[in-house]
Amino acid sequence: MVKLDKKELQKIATLSALKVNDKELDELLNQITKVLEYTKDLDEIKINVESKNTKNINILRDDIAQSTNSSAILSQAPEEKNYFFVVPKILK
Repeated sequence: MVKLDKKELQKIATLSALKVNDKELDELLNQITKVLEYTKDLDEIKINVESKNTKNINILRDDIAQSTNSSAILSQAPEEKNYFFVVPKILK
């Protein structure tokens, strides 16, 4: 596991143009140490990649085409022409 001490953390803060006082440095060091320990724990987890199902599965609903009555939809448009909506021109 990567170990980080207060001196190295201060160097990183300086290189990052961060101004941190001693109390903040101690708090940051504590938090970063916990993150590093957690990532070490994750590294130790054994995963059997071969048994893992890597097939893409759509967990959402299936896409099902539905027929629509375009005449009914177009009848609600303020203006239509040749089965298309007519809208004001916005580009010149």
